[in-house]
Amino acid sequence: MNNKKPKIDVVILAAGMGTRMKSALPKVLHPLLGKPMVEYIFDAVRDICADPPLVVVGNRADLVKNTLGDQARYVLQEPQLGTAHAVMQAREVLRSTSDIVLVANSDFPLITAETYQLLVQTHQREQNKVTISTVVAEEPRGFGRIVRDESGRVTGIVEEKAATPEQLKIKELNSNP
Repeated sequence: MNNKKPKIDVVILAAGMGTRMKSALPKVLHPLLGKPMVEYIFDAVRDICADPPLVVVGNRADLVKNTLGDQARYVLQEPQLGTAHAVMQAREVLRSTSDIVLVANSDFPLITAETYQLLVQTHQREQNKVTISTVVAEEPRGFGRIVRDESGRVTGIVEEKAATPEQLKIKELNSNP
């Protein structure tokens, strides 16, 4: 039996434009209780990873880097082509060095370190290839819908703007941790 502890890396997605906020300040730097949103995520994941978190930056990358400083590693997403594209920017840096990669969105500041730990523990226990966190909401507006097959396995995530009328009825959502 292999008792080697897996190497866990964390990717924090912080490249988005935040266009709905109508602000020149990147969305991830908007303060909550005097602290930028991205710092809440950083604090929640810092003890999970072997190396400093890898932060995907894009829009106003200089401001995000100045906020987190040298406590993080950085990779640039240019242009910003969505979440999957952002994760792909981290792939080359982490290729062949990580056993588990936890991807965290920097605009979900209420997700706790305990939730991230539980997600990693579940991933390891179930020996999954991919583990995602979802939420069920009565008012699912604005979020990607979790699409499952007849056996309950996730087959995809469909963004609201691309969803069919039937998919819009799905109440299980991508919670983007």
